[in-house]
This record gives sequence, structure tokens and C-alpha cells, in this order.
Amino acid sequence: MKRIAVIIASLLMVCALDATNAQTSKRGRAGGGGFDIGQVAPEIRGKDLDNKPMKLSEFRGKVVVLDFWGFW
Repeated sequence: MKRIAVIIASLLMVCALDATNAQTSKRGRAGGGGFDIGQVAPEIRGKDLDNKPMKLSEFRGKVVVLDFWGFW
């Protein structure tokens, strides 16, 4: 009986993981959307480390690496 329960639980896990993978691949990638190489990025405004206002457009023609992170 215990063996049957383990087999059923394993099959349910595989089905759940497969369903999650199918949803992700329909969107193209997790989070959806995205940009193509060479496409102009939207204007992003914020403050730099010195608390001065900055805009992404100020870095036109330069390589920019954006690191988005947060605590959930």
C-alpha cells in the first residue's frame, strides 16, 4: 500500500512539473515579454547611489547592465 502511494505521489509531481513547464514555454520565457537585441529600451528614471536623479537615456551609446532585485 505504501508503495502505491509513493508511485501515485511521484506521478502527480511529474504531472505538476510538466504543466508548469508547458505554461512557461507558451509565454516564451518566465515573466513573458522581453526585448530584442538592438531594440530601444523604455525610459527608466530613478536615483543613483548619490541620490541624484538619473535617466536611462543619459547612457545612450554605452553598454548598460541593469540589475533588478528585491525581497519577497
